[in-house]
Amino acid sequence: MAINYITVDRSKQMGADLLSIIEGLRSLQDRLRQHKEMMDNMTDAIDWTKIEAQYGIPVGKGDDAYNLVAGTVTELAADVNFSQLVDWFVPVV
Repeated sequence: MAINYITVDRSKQMGADLLSIIEGLRSLQDRLRQHKEMMDNMTDAIDWTKIEAQYGIPVGKGDDAYNLVAGTVTELAADVNFSQLVDWFVPVV
């Protein structure tokens, strides 16, 4: 298997900024996935009222909100460029 890591020097301003952006994306992706998992436990795919109540979403929009979150989680996981961006770049140790 090929070694795909791309090392970036955090001591360089642009390198530090790039790594910060990538770390932020990685963190936000994980947080969104966690919320999707919490939402999974708040619905039976028929009743969306718990999601609406917990997130302050207008009545009747819980399924739309869930589908947007779930779809985004799926899209990010399937996007090769995004996955490689957050997986391949590492700081110089």
